[in-house]
Amino acid sequence: MKLRNLLLSLAAVCIAQASFANGFQVLLQGTKQTGRGNVGVGYGPDASSLFFNPGALSFLESTQIQVGFSPVMSHISYRGLEGTQKYESNSPMGTPFHAYGVYRPSAESPWAFGLGVFTPFGSTVTYDHDWTGRYSLQEISLQSIYIQPTVSYRIGEKVSVGAGLDIVSGSVVFQKSNTAPGGDINSKIEGNTLQYAFNVGVFAQLNDQLSLGVNYRSGVDMKVEGGDATFNVPNAYIAGVLGMVEGVNTDKFDATLPLPQTIAVGVGYKVTDKLALALDFNYVGWSVYESLEVEFEEFSSNNISFARNWKDSYIINFGAEYQALDNLVVRAGAYYDTTPVRDGYMTPESPDANTIGLTIGASYNIGEHFAIDAAFLYNTKEQRENVIPDGVNTGALNGVYKASAMIPSIALNYKF
Repeated sequence: MKLRNLLLSLAAVCIAQASFANGFQVLLQGTKQTGRGNVGVGYGPDASSLFFNPGALSFLESTQIQVGFSPVMSHISYRGLEGTQKYESNSPMGTPFHAYGVYRPSAESPWAFGLGVFTPFGSTVTYDHDWTGRYSLQEISLQSIYIQPTVSYRIGEKVSVGAGLDIVSGSVVFQKSNTAPGGDINSKIEGNTLQYAFNVGVFAQLNDQLSLGVNYRSGVDMKVEGGDATFNVPNAYIAGVLGMVEGVNTDKFDATLPLPQTIAVGVGYKVTDKLALALDFNYVGWSVYESLEVEFEEFSSNNISFARNWKDSYIINFGAEYQALDNLVVRAGAYYDTTPVRDGYMTPESPDANTIGLTIGASYNIGEHFAIDAAFLYNTKEQRENVIPDGVNTGALNGVYKASAMIPSIALNYKF
């Protein structure tokens, strides 16, 4: 057995952050938006518009601070193509958060300045270490933190523009077993990266009823340089066969994964003084993810490429909110998220499929300055069968997958 075969499937997830995030991609950067079906591009400016559409910030009436978090409780089940036994993930709860500060010099000023810190991607998926897919995945832990300084400028009374710089810090830890003559090898990969992207938007309040928005978030190449790979070889026999040493073996690797650009358009309409409806459409350019390339420092002859061949995807979001009381707003919404993963290219850390999300939410004002937002999102993916295409190396696992998530969300707001 060559070392190449040992490393092949492990390297597939060395920077799997983006592929996993797409598999469970839910916009958790604003609790109000979560409550109304993740609609936020063309309706309802607040501090979290810093993420959804920075062009809307200069329509805020005052300086604002918002902090919130959204506990993610996800569930994945798997069974083989011919079998009936199901294997289920036992992942811990994830806790994405968001924090925004927006400064308005005055209500009449055309300027707004903001800073956001949020975690659009990040979760942990774990299976029992002896499950049938242990040679593909035992545990993967992902974290990403975005820091976005932003500026917005209002042009006249109806239109504003905005832009932000994304400073992206990401990390991944991955563990699996590798089969070898005479036993299994436990392996672990760790990598970190720091990259940059940008976000621009335009917002228009055409009249008292109708608003429009457009937002563009750039793509970025997520690069891991000098990542650490560790292999625990249990005995001298396996070490001799693989040309390694008994015990801990280490190596370094570099890899690059392109993340897609996203274009979003949105519209909001006030049906009455109390009822408003809103719609967003997001187009995600995942076709840039054609393959995953990995280069090893010590074992350069074993450089590999995994086929991905993803396709562009889209998300349709619909939401409504109603002013039930002077200090209470209630919300509801839904969205449909198409998968970029083609048939045969699913992996245990990203068992992606077309997704339906259902949401509810509310905001309660306590006095003139303080408000509490709450929301709940149920996310369910279609059951999907995966059969690896003949002659294609994907690092995938044949079988039938089903995934879902329940996500409550809460945020605190303060207006100066």
